[in-house]
Amino acid sequence: MIATEPLRVAGPGGYDVHELWYKLLSRPWNCLVVVSPERTQSTLRLASSLSELGTQHRRSPVELIDASELDLERVTAIAHSVGSKQGERRFVVALDSPLVNPVAIGVLTVADAVLMLLEKGVSKIPQARRIIEIAGRERFIGAVVVSD
Repeated sequence: MIATEPLRVAGPGGYDVHELWYKLLSRPWNCLVVVSPERTQSTLRLASSLSELGTQHRRSPVELIDASELDLERVTAIAHSVGSKQGERRFVVALDSPLVNPVAIGVLTVADAVLMLLEKGVSKIPQARRIIEIAGRERFIGAVVVSD
């Protein structure tokens, strides 16, 4: 796990992801899933910020996958892309909540690491714990708390 306390990240559009990115590198991964208990645009914004910073840092693409509003066909395509893991390819996936859309579980099963995005005053602890159970504690890498 990254830290004993969740990292606090600035609101939408103003993410300070540098510290978060470097903490995420403390554990090897090719596919990082960013997921929230709720269906929220913040998940895609954070995943996009991490992908952009990762691409700059690594000087090779960290591919962003928008996995919101999934269906079974899209899950299969994402699992195939991520599962192939050719060379040093890295992916950051903005995942739909598996509590809202259960087919998202198919993407969680191919992830190396899962980062939880929690919204202050919105996210509920029991739902967050449920996602950790679904993803598997061994994949859970930490949490970010945002306030909109």
